[in-house]
Amino acid sequence: MSDWRWGCFLYGILAVLIADEPAIQTANPPDSPVPGTRWALILSGIPGDEQHAALFQQTATAWEKWLTTDLQFESSHVLRLPGSASPTEKPAPLTAEVIRNTLADLSTKLGERDALWVFLLGHGNYDGKHAWFHVEGRDPSQADLGRWLSNIRCREQVLWLTQANSGWFVKPLSQPGRIVVAATAADDESNETEFPEALTSVTRLPVEKLDADADGKVSVAEFFIAVSAAVLERFAADNRFPTEHAQLDDNGDGLGTEVLALKETLGQGKKVDDSAEPESDGKPKPKQADGELARQTFLPFRTPNER
Repeated sequence: MSDWRWGCFLYGILAVLIADEPAIQTANPPDSPVPGTRWALILSGIPGDEQHAALFQQTATAWEKWLTTDLQFESSHVLRLPGSASPTEKPAPLTAEVIRNTLADLSTKLGERDALWVFLLGHGNYDGKHAWFHVEGRDPSQADLGRWLSNIRCREQVLWLTQANSGWFVKPLSQPGRIVVAATAADDESNETEFPEALTSVTRLPVEKLDADADGKVSVAEFFIAVSAAVLERFAADNRFPTEHAQLDDNGDGLGTEVLALKETLGQGKKVDDSAEPESDGKPKPKQADGELARQTFLPFRTPNER
């Protein structure tokens, strides 16, 4: 396909994602209970070179500022590992042990009504059997993170996995009541991802731009759709073939849904079917398609006077 035709194809997909009509069913979902305390954890893996060290530092700083300025996360409850660079002191490196201990400590602090958002930023690979997140020393696998997060019991859990090969992490991290977003599918998507920078760009958009159904709130589903559109924009800008296909899983089945299918599902208003009967082979039908929990989980924006 020629560059011109490829560019037209990408912009066609973008037109679907950012069309003026509401992307999500306009009926107001039931409001979720306001969480007690909101916690966030930003994990930046090893950069590999000075260019990525600067990029990861810049990205993590932007996310931290967004969480504490625009969203209702108190600065003391936003944990950034490693910490921000200091002119006089280099922060301790991120290791598998540090991640494990931090999550273990959080599991003792988080109550049932609390919220936890986790961001992974860095490099990752898949060796045919295991996926890895690159840190100092031994890399944690998707199974490691699944175990370390298994004791987190708070009501709202949103995981943002922005590294290459992050799609392989979805299944072991998936559980009912948890939203897992991955930059890639569980496939051969090993290139450095555009997702972190796309996410950063979307954090700068006004609420009105993100609020697709005009209900005065921004759901995680709306935010995910906006970030996915921004990813495609970055590929379309120089006629590159998209090498990542972001996924969202929030029904606990461990299978992520790509943005176009998610948008279609939400537009049709597919909800929980509590009366679902087992299939003829005895296997239960899935209770709901991906996106319902994300549609009812909202970004806790501060009012303009609070910022």
